[in-house]
Amino acid sequence: MTSDLISSFRSDFRRIERFAGFRLRDDACCCDVTVAQCHAILEIGTEEQLNIKELAARLGLDKSTLSRTVENLVSEGLAERSASQADRRTVEIRLTDKGRNAFDRINTAADNHFMLVFQQIAPDKHHQIAESISLLAKALAQTDESDEGTSCCQLEVD
Repeated sequence: MTSDLISSFRSDFRRIERFAGFRLRDDACCCDVTVAQCHAILEIGTEEQLNIKELAARLGLDKSTLSRTVENLVSEGLAERSASQADRRTVEIRLTDKGRNAFDRINTAADNHFMLVFQQIAPDKHHQIAESISLLAKALAQTDESDEGTSCCQLEVD
């Protein structure tokens, strides 16, 4: 792989990050939640319920950081906590009806937005784009799990 290809990929990836970040912020704002709450709502809503440990792993957060977000969701009536039936020491989180409504509104807004995005791409490329994004997400997750000091802040510069 050439350095030009990597450089071009990184540039495009930064643009995607910016566009996605702005889109998510806009979707979250329309539902009166923060971006962190939006991420949590989407993960919880996708699975119906998650325990704190599972949710923290999915979001890449430590449990103490996530606890504040969950506390805000609970205090705003978007989620509820309960002890697990299987293990009373484990706390499970599920969306309330209000949280489910926010989940549905965020998903609808995002679906509508990405339908517009896909309209800009030739229909015969849609599956290719979806497959490539899936492969990239899996590779990023695997790399993140096995990252061994390759952060730009950890590399030595001569």
